Amino acid sequence: MPIRPAKRLPKRFRRPVSQGTRVLVQRRYERHRKLRFDLWRRRMRRVSEKLVKLRRYAAFAVIGMLLLGVVGFFLVALFSPLMRVAEVRVVRTDARLDLEQVQSLLAPLFGKHLLLLSGYDVRMLLEEGLPDLHLVEVDKDYPSTLVVRITVDPLIARLMIRGPEEEPVQGEAATIDYLTSEGTYIASARASGGDALPVITLVDWGARPIPGAVLLTPEFLLRVAAAERSLQEQFGQVVLERTVYLRAQEYHLRIAQWTIWFDVQSSLEEYLQRYRIFLREVAPEEVKNYVDLRLKDRVVYR
Repeated sequence: MPIRPAKRLPKRFRRPVSQGTRVLVQRRYERHRKLRFDLWRRRMRRVSEKLVKLRRYAAFAVIGMLLLGVVGFFLVALFSPLMRVAEVRVVRTDARLDLEQVQSLLAPLFGKHLLLLSGYDVRMLLEEGLPDLHLVEVDKDYPSTLVVRITVDPLIARLMIRGPEEEPVQGEAATIDYLTSEGTYIASARASGGDALPVITLVDWGARPIPGAVLLTPEFLLRVAAAERSLQEQFGQVVLERTVYLRAQEYHLRIAQWTIWFDVQSSLEEYLQRYRIFLREVAPEEVKNYVDLRLKDRVVYR
């Protein structure tokens, strides 16, 4: 039989409650409420401890998964055939760079692991066939493409090689001879801006120079350029021709009136000082052919 819901007793059936009873009931009620609060607090503490353990286990699981992922990635990267070089893309910065030659030089890289390749490996292969190589930049386009950007030494002059019989000795019919900023002899048919370069005539060579050989040092080239610039700025004389004697390490600069002879034994300022004295002491009409500034104690002219 169901229990009826509790109802408040009618006033006539109620017994009077003393103050002591009220205090006793209140104390009992407070004690039960405190017990319930302590029980709830203990349960929450247990739940929080379990959550801390669960978070710790979850952190260990995440770290383990990350480690497994990293190890798996490196295993795939090291042993997967997808990471082998299958394409070499060459970016050239000068028209004279032969792409077929570059591809041939880089052929040993095909099949090698892309992750283990370095810019040094690429440069060592290119230096074997590109004597005018200046800068190599290597990028990796994963999974299997190597991008190589090649910069060569700039050209500073066209080269005219004159033989012992005073006749120019040309290279191959389809190429033009050039000189780079590092003094390297280059024969090319695709050089950009070559027509605007100054011409240097090379004489006094023992054996016919071959493309790729270093004929002159950068210091020697800078010395010739500085002498040409000084003649124009200090004396107003424009250089029309430049002749370099390879074995003697001399250079002759021809202006409109005559040819001036230099070498590398003295500083440029000493040569210019001798030239100033010569111009002050000798009338221009007396010089027909050349002015030799190579001797330290005199200036010879003809």
